[in-house]
Amino acid sequence: MSRPTGVWFCLASALFLLATQGCATSKPNSDFEQIANEVATSIARTNIHQNLETTKLFEMETAVSIALDNNPSLASIRRGVAMAVEKYPQVTAFDDPMLGVGFFPSTAGANGGNFAYKIDFKQRIFYPGKLRLKGEKAIAEATASLNDFGSAKVKLASLVKSAYLELFFAHRAIEVNEENKKLLQEFKTIAEAQYSAGKGNLQDVIQADLDLAKAEHNDIMFERKLKVATARLNTLMGRKAQLPLPAPARLPLMPPLPDKEILLKKALNKNPSIKAARFKIEAHNLSLKLAHAQSYPDFTFTGSYNRAWAKDELRPFVGVSINIPLLSSRLRAKKNIAKIKLNQANSDLTAKENDIRFEIENAWQRLKEFHHSEKIFSEIIVPQTKLNLNAARAGYRNGGNDFLTLVTAERSMVNTKLKYERVLVNLRLMQAMLLEAVGTNK
Repeated sequence: MSRPTGVWFCLASALFLLATQGCATSKPNSDFEQIANEVATSIARTNIHQNLETTKLFEMETAVSIALDNNPSLASIRRGVAMAVEKYPQVTAFDDPMLGVGFFPSTAGANGGNFAYKIDFKQRIFYPGKLRLKGEKAIAEATASLNDFGSAKVKLASLVKSAYLELFFAHRAIEVNEENKKLLQEFKTIAEAQYSAGKGNLQDVIQADLDLAKAEHNDIMFERKLKVATARLNTLMGRKAQLPLPAPARLPLMPPLPDKEILLKKALNKNPSIKAARFKIEAHNLSLKLAHAQSYPDFTFTGSYNRAWAKDELRPFVGVSINIPLLSSRLRAKKNIAKIKLNQANSDLTAKENDIRFEIENAWQRLKEFHHSEKIFSEIIVPQTKLNLNAARAGYRNGGNDFLTLVTAERSMVNTKLKYERVLVNLRLMQAMLLEAVGTNK
């Protein structure tokens, strides 16, 4: 068997080290593949590009879908999740192998042509378990980032619903005010007829004109609310604030008051912000294990071929070296920092769970209140106010009451309508707030 030459030895060493590295980096990890697929699915856009300028009415869920696709702040978080997933292949890979080439200048041109050179290969190998811990930590961080993205989606959906409902209220307020102006114009006509017939007085006509002027000013106020609500919803949907929007189609149907304890249990198990906090604890726990693992040495495998040796048998060289973690203060500081961050993450989870409990209690109690308000308004207040206005109109026509009584009944009717619309909107706002606390869009 012939002796290995420098070229063959270097090639064999390189192939060995590269194969070692390849085996370490190409080994599949089912947890990583699962989170990578989950991230790819979760951050994918639905590509809704509805032309709202040509739409007469649009639904609240359409606004939510457009916002989840196009909101720039959410897009930034989406990219952050994608970057977090890419961290796993980086932290689980070996360092690049090192290739070194050197020569001995004094042998250049020497008699006999024995030009001496040296070729080195080095590969660092981490202590068994370190790369696994780094990979598990990267997966935990990526999963936490994915759940932070889910939490951001829930928050954005809640904001969009709020903006949509404010837009709906602005449209309804304008409609109620238009109905009021028609009613006041009718009252003015009646007052003028009564005055012409000698049954009324000029003050009634003047009062009708004053109320009409106030209603005209309300148009300006409600138009401002409409423009602001439009700008807010456009901004959330990733559109220019000044673009027009079609009128909201209708209010979504309201489900009955849900069971509070079931919602709380679901929130503590499924809320993405809670899940993110738990995965952050897992990541910090793995950081603590890594800090302990820093006390274990890493290895560096070395192969070289040295032509400076006179004998061929001495030229190939294979060796291994280790680092010696002697700086106990540095390692102790790393462990202490990891413990502090782990305790901090546990405190964050406790705080988040307490916040969720409060948010659900607060939203549920307010939702219960608005359910009752809606029932009172729809069954008692609105019908009775209409009856009162009709009675006041009839009484003024036949001289049974004065114009002030009629105007007072009209004002009560308008205020009742606006309050009822506000109750309907607040009912849905509280429902959206409750869903946000639970951690879901629907």
